[in-house]
Amino acid sequence: MILTLRSENVIVPGASVAEMVSAQGAMEVNNMPDWYVAKMRWHGVDVPLVSFEAAGGEAAKPVNQNTQIAMIYTASDDESRYPYIGLVVSGVPHVTQVSHNQIVVDPESLLDAHSHPMVAQKTRINGAAVNILDIDGIENMIKEAEAA
Repeated sequence: MILTLRSENVIVPGASVAEMVSAQGAMEVNNMPDWYVAKMRWHGVDVPLVSFEAAGGEAAKPVNQNTQIAMIYTASDDESRYPYIGLVVSGVPHVTQVSHNQIVVDPESLLDAHSHPMVAQKTRINGAAVNILDIDGIENMIKEAEAA
């Protein structure tokens, strides 16, 4: 599934996205990094909402009831604490089938000394730039932010 963000697209396995929801009831969080934009109660769990753009150094877009969130499953052993991560998205997700032959490492990313903390790999799929989302990395970022 390709998730549309403000300036980039990320790809995740379709089975990783539990649901697309609006951020109704999102609660502001204090003393967290800019990319940790809010928390939201969903399916009986407080889900951290994160901004890909803010983690990359851009300004975080305010979260309101119209903000769309991709609820992403984590692979955490501590499922009671982090079963989901909410990723703020800007557009409608696209379900697509992609083969290994269509995915190539983005040659520009090999020259880039600064990598995005939420990106596992920058790629090109049929020539279009698409980032592979690092779900485990985001989960670790959240754990570190909450522990600080």
